[in-house]
Amino acid sequence: MDAFASLAKPHIVAVADEAARRIAERVARDPERGEDLLAGAVDDLRATGYLTLTIPESLGGLGGDVLDACAAQERIARALGSAGLAANMHISYVAQSQVSGLWPRAMIEAFMRGVVRDGYFINNCQAEAEMGSPARGGLPATRADRVDGGWRVTGRKQWSTGSTFLTHFAVSATVNAPDMPQHLGQFLVAHRSPGVRVEPTWDALAMRESASHDIVFEDVLVPDADVIRVSPAGEPFRPPVDVAPWHGLSIAATYTGVAVAARDWVARFAATRVPTNLGKPIGEIPGVRQRLGEIEALLLASRRLIYGVARDWVEGRGERSELAAQVGLVKYHATNNAVRVTDLAMRIAGGFGLMRAEPLERCFRDVRAGLIHPPLDDVALDGAAKRALSEFSEQAEPA
Repeated sequence: MDAFASLAKPHIVAVADEAARRIAERVARDPERGEDLLAGAVDDLRATGYLTLTIPESLGGLGGDVLDACAAQERIARALGSAGLAANMHISYVAQSQVSGLWPRAMIEAFMRGVVRDGYFINNCQAEAEMGSPARGGLPATRADRVDGGWRVTGRKQWSTGSTFLTHFAVSATVNAPDMPQHLGQFLVAHRSPGVRVEPTWDALAMRESASHDIVFEDVLVPDADVIRVSPAGEPFRPPVDVAPWHGLSIAATYTGVAVAARDWVARFAATRVPTNLGKPIGEIPGVRQRLGEIEALLLASRRLIYGVARDWVEGRGERSELAAQVGLVKYHATNNAVRVTDLAMRIAGGFGLMRAEPLERCFRDVRAGLIHPPLDDVALDGAAKRALSEFSEQAEPA
């Protein structure tokens, strides 16, 4: 199952393997430690240098691209889905910020040096209960009010993966200033800032260890030096096409990694489970073999899509606008395939798969979270439908 790793840089695969090994050992020692598992996993990600994966080598990082990130993320998520999710939010945001034009260049380079030197750990905090998915537009309820020398940020962000263990938050807020129209701004907030607190609200079906709690900002002072983007004229920010692969490919690889972990467990189970009334491994039963075969087919399809598009992107094969349009569909296939893989694995395992002591139970739950990451299924499919219709729209004849 590791043939795709050969597409990534060997030193990055080695770092990912070491981080994953450490995390897997923690999980094996005490799988029920909850968020403490993520706390230890973050220590492992930091100690191995994994958090620098998408930082250029010139700044002390590992110099990984999106193909490297996919291979690495799959490995971390196989060890613990919540660790993979938290790591993805950090490395993908750092990667996006280098090409999006949202951050001032000197500011993002200084932050990346902080990741290398001090282990900075960040997430892009956008979601709010009132607004729904940020991908669908709208201004947040979180406000940034102009004051002398900076801004006062007040609001609440939801589903902030890794919240307890982050050193920094990239906070989207509605800009309120007497000389500017209201618009979406973004601000760098240190976790240690006065007025920041994490409210433990994450009690979910999936990714239970991910510490995706609410973060409350109460009149937090953000100095001008920590403003990521404020537009005096209020123009909306439109990210370039270069950010596209980071919106879907690495998260697709993360959930595929969880599905691979489920496959590994159930394949071993089928090969070694010998019921007394059968006298042979259940893997010899035709129905079990058919389900295992479908699992293999689904994983192959997901990985071919993920690594194929990632490789095309890195190597410049094809128009980037066309590849960007494929990213949402790759994420759609990979996350839905991951759900199907764990469904099939559970049918093979029966009651054993339901037991919390077995890894399959966690995998079965965790992959469900992939369905709520943007782009959501309906958005990805609607975009694909519009592209298909556009090829023939000019040929439509009036009734």
